[in-house]
Amino acid sequence: MLEVRLIDARRAVDGEVDEHHELQRAASLADYPGAPPPTRETTLARLRDPDVDLGERLFWTARLDGRLAGHFVAQLPVDGNEHLGMVRLVVHPELRRRGIGTELLRVGAAELRDRGRKIVEIVQVETNSPGFRFAASRGFRTVQTSIFQALEIAEVDPDIWAVPPADGYRLVRWSGRAPDDLVESYARARHAMADAPPGESAFRVPDWTVDRVRRMEAGYRENGIERRVVVAVAGDEVVGVTELDLHPLRPELASQRDTAVSAAHRGHGLGQAMKASMLRWITADRPELRRVWTSTAAANQYMADVNHRLGFATMRRYCVVNRALAGL
Repeated sequence: MLEVRLIDARRAVDGEVDEHHELQRAASLADYPGAPPPTRETTLARLRDPDVDLGERLFWTARLDGRLAGHFVAQLPVDGNEHLGMVRLVVHPELRRRGIGTELLRVGAAELRDRGRKIVEIVQVETNSPGFRFAASRGFRTVQTSIFQALEIAEVDPDIWAVPPADGYRLVRWSGRAPDDLVESYARARHAMADAPPGESAFRVPDWTVDRVRRMEAGYRENGIERRVVVAVAGDEVVGVTELDLHPLRPELASQRDTAVSAAHRGHGLGQAMKASMLRWITADRPELRRVWTSTAAANQYMADVNHRLGFATMRRYCVVNRALAGL
């Protein structure tokens, strides 16, 4: 008998975490044989730490005769993305082709429609993988291709991070809360991400305001996530930003997030200078850190090249697929 149930993944106890880890590990080995499978700590972090930037999280599990067979995770972004649900779907390789993914998708899609969402988008789908073929058979189409990059700190000469800002600019950094005197221009600078190639993804750069900045900062604190920020400042105005997350359950890993430079200040190497400053900062006071992960749109060759110059290596490509919720 198949049972699909909405749960609070943050309350998972040890035995449940073990079940989810076995599911994630089996799926990773089957779908990404060239990549190291997730550790138990990574699985725990996925359960406990929602992506604050993407809004409320809904988490369904599917159990077949009591065994954890799969899960469906949906996030509901706001601030200009109220039309969209962003989801992940995993089914145990031993239990595929039994309708489990279809039922999870049906239940999740119904809830998203009830909440007024119009489009569903699945992220990080490997081309020609079982997940890709499953999505294609249900009317999803590829709307963006991205690359996943990783920096192994022990394999990089830190001297390549000695990148000062161009004349006329200074770098400012903080952890947690943006300074009151910079928060307004920081919010404006975040809008520069709108110039990054979105492909045909339905996700749009949120409406960044001071209120959103403060809400996001509160969300990071509530979930124990340390958000570090380095900005480029011209005069008293933030004109560039890069951000990175440190999760309490994954002390060896940092997640490089958005990097953007306002249009009028591009061409001065500010993106590379900000990212290099961030790497110097986190490696100086986080000796347990082993690697940094990031991703960028495949069409954004400039940012991919910046990452390569700082020591990142491209590990794989993946795609984003979406479709209308109507009729799903």
